[in-house]
Amino acid sequence: MRPTRSAVPLAAVAVAAALFVSGCGGGDDGDGKGGKIDGAEGAGKKSPSADSSSPGEKDAPGDFRTSDIELPDDVKLVFDWDQPSDPDKAAALDGAADYMRAQMHAVANQDPKDATLAKTTVPLESAQEYATAIVEGTSKKGYSVTGEERYYKERVGEVSKGDLVEVGYCVNQAKIFNKVVKTGKVIRNAPSDNSYLYFELVMQKSSGADESWKARTASVTGRAVEKCAG
Repeated sequence: MRPTRSAVPLAAVAVAAALFVSGCGGGDDGDGKGGKIDGAEGAGKKSPSADSSSPGEKDAPGDFRTSDIELPDDVKLVFDWDQPSDPDKAAALDGAADYMRAQMHAVANQDPKDATLAKTTVPLESAQEYATAIVEGTSKKGYSVTGEERYYKERVGEVSKGDLVEVGYCVNQAKIFNKVVKTGKVIRNAPSDNSYLYFELVMQKSSGADESWKARTASVTGRAVEKCAG
């Protein structure tokens, strides 16, 4: 069965920016939730991992530890993930990492039409809608971003039909903050339940020559303390 067009209802997409803003310090509480996606199952099964190695030790296709997406010097993304041994799963996880980098790149530049978003998402699908909503929401408030965001407890499902796979992971936003563009003021809030998000993406293998994996659908849960704390 073909995946549904959107894993996140439009109402949930509308509060996507609130999720990001509240998690970064300052803003409203909110959470966006979406249902499971037809055509991709098994995100609860953690992918086998290759031998651990330090970030940047290799630069190979499907390695989430490397990327050509450059972020500002004051923005750091930490991926506490294991590298899957299966090449398709590794490439899907790599695509998920670049999806998060692209969101941060667009937020930092206050550009909802950032080219990095187009490169890492399937057009007109909910993953793109979600990311665009975040950037639009923060840019309207006059915010950029600074600090460190951590990604952990990754889960990679089984590849479906050769080109779809579910990827789930936790996000801790306790050390990343909104920054007022005009003044450079950093808006700092103490860590709270709002710091924890849980992402579920369906990654889709592109048909292009590079065969990269792009985020197709997104389901995001805010205040994911039970799943992600600790």
